[in-house]
Amino acid sequence: MTDHNEPREVPMQTQLPTITDTTLVVSDLETRFLSGGPEDGTPVVFFHDGAWGGSADVTWGDVLPLAAEAGYRVIAPDFLGYGGSAKSVRVDVSPFAFRIRHTFSLLDSLGVTGPVHFVGNSFGGSIGLRAVSDPANRDRIASVTTINGTGGPFKAPDMGKMGAFDGTEESLSKIIDLLGDTSETRAQHLEARLRWASQPGHFITMKAPHTQVPETIQAQRPADPYPGNLADASVPVLLVQGTADTLLEADWPEKLSASIPTAEVARVEHGHSPNITHPRETWELISDFLGRAKGAAN
Repeated sequence: MTDHNEPREVPMQTQLPTITDTTLVVSDLETRFLSGGPEDGTPVVFFHDGAWGGSADVTWGDVLPLAAEAGYRVIAPDFLGYGGSAKSVRVDVSPFAFRIRHTFSLLDSLGVTGPVHFVGNSFGGSIGLRAVSDPANRDRIASVTTINGTGGPFKAPDMGKMGAFDGTEESLSKIIDLLGDTSETRAQHLEARLRWASQPGHFITMKAPHTQVPETIQAQRPADPYPGNLADASVPVLLVQGTADTLLEADWPEKLSASIPTAEVARVEHGHSPNITHPRETWELISDFLGRAKGAAN
């Protein structure tokens, strides 16, 4: 489904000369992405979270300049249904599949056809894991870093509170509290996320997959092989856990790494989105892993 209303102008959370804000039409759908760094640098694709008002700048605005300055070619798309991208979603397939295909279409349009490193937070990390679970994608993936993103399973009860957005700043503020620790930029984070959450079509596309279908016409979905289908993947994977995160089960890294022979586990003493609250510390962790992943590929 696609919302055809004209998008409102929403400024980036961070306006820095090293990062460019671009919108391209990819597969006939407007696709916004942030980019920076040298075009011949190792490409790293950053995936944002799936909470209300999620976008590349909200989730990664303070990390992208650090990655670009380190010499990486950074590409951070807004998923379909989010941010400045088309408010168009598929409800007949998983929320991962069509967004993964669209990401590769974006990369194709940018001339990036070799292996790329995926880095994601929450839903964005799940996108990375789901992408590498499909053998057809693995030649195009150099590594996956997921920060408190599991690919779907191992949710804690607090995850059920993430849907409670009624369009007000107060309700979104409570959701931000679930995402992480208090930081100096909390007010700016709330303002930027509320602007994106107020975009025409975002609310509808977020709600659409959860619409109740009459039992008489409900389709039987095939069994989900995940995470068992990660067992034969040779792509390096970093699982980053925020030890103060209440949205996921405390032992999710151990459960997930049991299915990923190449997985490493790292822990930070923060909440669900340390990339937002502690960007420099988070980038240092990512950078260290990317350096080792690049070395292993050479």
